[in-house]
Amino acid sequence: MTLLLQDLRVPLDVEGASPADLASHRLGVRLEDVRVVRKSLDARAGREPVFIYTLEIETSPELEDALLQGKRRRQLRQPKPAPPAAVPPDDRAPLPGRPVIVGSGPAGLFAAWGLVRAGFRPLLLERGPDVTARGVRWHAFLKGGAFDPECNLLFGEGGAGTFSDGKLTTRIKDPRVGVVLDVLAEHGAPESVRWLAKPHVGSNALPAIIRRLRRGLQAAGAEVRFDTRVDDLIVRDDRVLGVRCGDETIDTGALVLGVGHSARDTLGMLLEHGVQAEAKPFQLGLRIEHPQALVERWQYGRSCGHPALPAAEYSLSSRDRSGARMDVHSFCMCPGGEILPSTEKPGFLCVNGASPAARDGAFANSGLVVTLEPSSFGADPRAGMALQEHHEAAAFRLGGGDFGAPGQRVTDFLARRVSQTLGPTSYPLPVRPALLDEVLPDGAAEALRAALTEVERRMPGYAGAEAMLVGPESRSSAPLRIARDEHTLESPSHPGLYPVGEGAGHAGGIMSAAVDGLRVAEALALRFAPGAVAAE
Repeated sequence: MTLLLQDLRVPLDVEGASPADLASHRLGVRLEDVRVVRKSLDARAGREPVFIYTLEIETSPELEDALLQGKRRRQLRQPKPAPPAAVPPDDRAPLPGRPVIVGSGPAGLFAAWGLVRAGFRPLLLERGPDVTARGVRWHAFLKGGAFDPECNLLFGEGGAGTFSDGKLTTRIKDPRVGVVLDVLAEHGAPESVRWLAKPHVGSNALPAIIRRLRRGLQAAGAEVRFDTRVDDLIVRDDRVLGVRCGDETIDTGALVLGVGHSARDTLGMLLEHGVQAEAKPFQLGLRIEHPQALVERWQYGRSCGHPALPAAEYSLSSRDRSGARMDVHSFCMCPGGEILPSTEKPGFLCVNGASPAARDGAFANSGLVVTLEPSSFGADPRAGMALQEHHEAAAFRLGGGDFGAPGQRVTDFLARRVSQTLGPTSYPLPVRPALLDEVLPDGAAEALRAALTEVERRMPGYAGAEAMLVGPESRSSAPLRIARDEHTLESPSHPGLYPVGEGAGHAGGIMSAAVDGLRVAEALALRFAPGAVAAE
């Protein structure tokens, strides 16, 4: 029999005890078969940090009854059964041609994983190189090499998250989250990703996991082609029948489009075909950086430096209840990390954050962003991308035209003056003094100033002499959403097209994009049986 022991609060000095010892001590009976289901850290201000566990306990029926009637019964419950998996009907028509997946980010990879599990042999097309070649070329660029529009922080095997942070946190409540975490753990992610409240892989560890996952897909019958950009759709009577890659035409019965939020050329091509889409809200702002030691003091207080504590991180928001300014919130906070150039073509610059697995760098950085509504930039699905490019072009110019970044001390940003000197930063290319108002939309700079002033009162030093800003942070989410049917997940305007993941506006982050890929695979498997191509 199985029980869950919840809200088990473990002081720092007890951290490291075995799950069996923790459960036995709490319940007053010796238990042996115990495993961690969830672990989080409560480090709220004014309290000593404690870890909070949920443990799964295997017991006899007699002991379960005794525990459920004992003094700790309020902390115990029986686990909920897993929801039943949908069973495909026997009368499914075969899919006319193998499924083709565009993009090897989390949405594309997990769509491929779900389709392979259902008996299909999908073809996965990736415009950039495999993750090994990508890593070599990307790091050569950071050391002064040539920029490659098809191989960068955004394009290549694994998608935009491969060399960024590897955060596996998500706010969605979907049983497929557990599936994604299990698959990642089976392919080399730490076992702890299955149960940590804020799982993290790290920018240095994620590439090897992606490589193993791709090789597993290939062994199961999927075909993967790198350096293969989709240039156009093959459309007849508004039905998508295939894609054109250079001089090659590839037919398909289902085109799963998981290109990511930065494939603006591909998204523009879809709109030229009249694929139904709409503008959606997106985030834009700056990236702020502090010494990691300062973040440790904010978060952990007197416990700062305790060996049981992980690298400190924060999440914050600054809201104006009057509505006079835009709300500000942090995004993708990277403890012990670095700031990186995140763009796909020369002439434009935006930045993002990353952390290695150990999170042991000297700096911590986070996005500070506002949310822009379509009412502020236009209802045309292209309008948000145009606004992003406008500010990214300004950043490229202010940064010196060589992928250097415009920067400003926070104290100077608050005073509306160009910094005479800049503090140290983790950005691997030059950072040059600039007025960062010039890379922000109307109202955003004043909202950020108000938020920085407010947060400084809560976290002294947040807007102090050691704080640096670079920008813009403009790729946190897609500015458009490609329409799809609620049940089939197929484009209502172009049957045969299945928009998926972050670039299609249906996800935000690694986990939700991967879950969306699984959803599309399940939807296809419920409608179609593997066709003749899949059975070869």
